[in-house]
Amino acid sequence: MLTSQGQIEELLDIAPDWRQTFESLSRDIGVQSQGEKQFRSGGQSSKSKVMGLFELFERLGAKALYKKAQFLKDDREKFLILLRNFYLQPLTAKMVGNNQNLKRFFLQRRVPADEQKRHALSIAAELAEKLEGAVRKHLQQDAEDGFKVLLPAYVQRSVHNQAIDYIKEEWDWEKTTLQDLNLDPEQEDPRQNTADDLACMPENLAISSEQVAQLNQLRDMLEKMLADKRNPKEPLEVVDCMFGLGLTKNSEPGKELTMRGCSDKLQLAGETQARKIARCQVLLDKGLSMVREGIRQNLPGIADCWQKETNVNRASRRELNQQLGMTESEVERLIVARQYKKLLDLVQKSILKEARLKELEARGAVAAFVPVDINSATNRDLMDILGMNKDTALKVCEKRPFAHLSNLVELKLVSDTGLKQLLNRGAVLKIVDSGKRKDINAAPLDELVRAGLEPELAKRIERGRPFGTWVELEDYLQIDLNKEPVLKQNFCLGIFSD
Repeated sequence: MLTSQGQIEELLDIAPDWRQTFESLSRDIGVQSQGEKQFRSGGQSSKSKVMGLFELFERLGAKALYKKAQFLKDDREKFLILLRNFYLQPLTAKMVGNNQNLKRFFLQRRVPADEQKRHALSIAAELAEKLEGAVRKHLQQDAEDGFKVLLPAYVQRSVHNQAIDYIKEEWDWEKTTLQDLNLDPEQEDPRQNTADDLACMPENLAISSEQVAQLNQLRDMLEKMLADKRNPKEPLEVVDCMFGLGLTKNSEPGKELTMRGCSDKLQLAGETQARKIARCQVLLDKGLSMVREGIRQNLPGIADCWQKETNVNRASRRELNQQLGMTESEVERLIVARQYKKLLDLVQKSILKEARLKELEARGAVAAFVPVDINSATNRDLMDILGMNKDTALKVCEKRPFAHLSNLVELKLVSDTGLKQLLNRGAVLKIVDSGKRKDINAAPLDELVRAGLEPELAKRIERGRPFGTWVELEDYLQIDLNKEPVLKQNFCLGIFSD
């Protein structure tokens, strides 16, 4: 969104102390404001870069913008509108346009480029309003850390979450609305392609300037901890070597070591190699606990910014202990009574006392119900989330896939009561299609013919694909698909085809 000269003057009237910064920035990068450019060039285009409000907002930074909003009273409303339109919206639009999850989703749906832009702008505008609302909320509460909402890293995370929500909503709509689609059960749910594969998300690999500053602060803190004689040195040395931080003589920057390599490098005590590795694990856990505690005490900003939610319904014993600070007895009681619909259930089921619950919330604990697919869950999830004993979990893994949950009772793996308990704890069953039907939009011509289609019909299908629905295919072929059962019996019509 281009900035007019009137809008620039409107901002500088609200914040006259920024005029010098604006003029200095203009001189530094040799640009003109949009209004000046049009006036001096008689409306003709010029090669000089346009200096607008976004560049000024970007140069001033999140803290200055938020403090100005705190200071303003009568003009706060005008300022927030300018902030939304000329900082938050351009920033979110750029990030949404570069979001790889959305790009991949649009590509799978074959959405035209102009429609992609419209969707992206709509998502960006909606998110900009949400972020503006968050700023307003912080201002009403007079929160000192409200500036974090305006940080590029926070906006980037918000864009990522908004993209995931958009994909989920579109996917749910497709499932409930497009009833004529015969979706291949082997094809991936688009939600499974989000957030997990970092290689597909280069925007998440780009570390913003404030995160780089935080990394440097963390490194300084670790160096001070190593130099402090009051701290046990061995656990921190293990952390240094394992993560390749290069803070001690035994560690090389960027070179991460295995447990075995670390125990050999530091010459850890132990009668056997297994004992040395076990000692290395103990020291690593202790060192990480020291680092986490150091961050909470010395770098609260990083702790708040990088706080990750830990779902008590699926967290491992180590995560419950290390990340949430739960005792062994608390962990044991929590796992036995899984799953929980809300954190308050931990108090109501006598897992924790109310005072302890507040500590867990401060460390990022959440309770989100987790469906566990019997046909694909790991042995550990079957035990820790569904509560199966070790022998039962192993037998389930050996005998799957199952066609129905009642098979567990029929095969005497669990009792009727045990099956009800599994269902209450989140057990579900995703049917595995052993037929492995091919996608008609991607199957080679010879496979179409081998499946029983007439060669001429197979060639027509090859020429006309891809097809979005069976109705579209039926209209194209001008035939009744019920008279060609081989199509739906041997093929699926996937919406994710390349």
